[in-house]
Amino acid sequence: MNRSSFLPRAFVLAVALLLAGCASAPSARFYALTPLEQQKSNPHSPQAPNPVSLSIAPVEIPDYLDRPQMVIRDGRNELILAEFDRWAGSLRDNMTTVLMENLSLLLGSDRIFIHPRVRTEKSDYLLVLRILRLDCMPGDRVLLKAQWTVFPDQDRVGVSHMATLTEPLTDNRYETLAAAVSSALAQLSGEIAGDLRKQP
Repeated sequence: MNRSSFLPRAFVLAVALLLAGCASAPSARFYALTPLEQQKSNPHSPQAPNPVSLSIAPVEIPDYLDRPQMVIRDGRNELILAEFDRWAGSLRDNMTTVLMENLSLLLGSDRIFIHPRVRTEKSDYLLVLRILRLDCMPGDRVLLKAQWTVFPDQDRVGVSHMATLTEPLTDNRYETLAAAVSSALAQLSGEIAGDLRKQP
């Protein structure tokens, strides 16, 4: 065989194999958290008589969660990164936005803002939320542990609370996992809304 004709054929074969490998590689799937839905019977939630004004600081999350990949807990100490199942954007930002939408619905107020876009002087309260744990265990449950502090506008001393919430995971699908995290965040939003209603 002529060596000069063999080299182009070998090159074409190598390129074909490379393209075939790329074509067969799995593509990434992306997921986002979702806020509470409006009641179907009342698509426009009424405003409260005296709607609370609230600034929300960006949600704090552990460093190991601050990445594109979904993080799965396998056993007591092992964490697995789902390389092809990712959050559609920043999980931290997604949580903050969903929290804002949930509280706006639960409190019947359109005066819920993400700090520092709005100065806290314009708000009745400042909310600081820290996610301490978010354990996602497919086929088992999602465990969310969080601490939040509410700072009255005229008082720098805030009141802190903590909650541990769980949502069942009935299968191993990442879509189910994202929905369960959304549900856990909705539970947490309910706890925070109840706390805010008790504020003077």
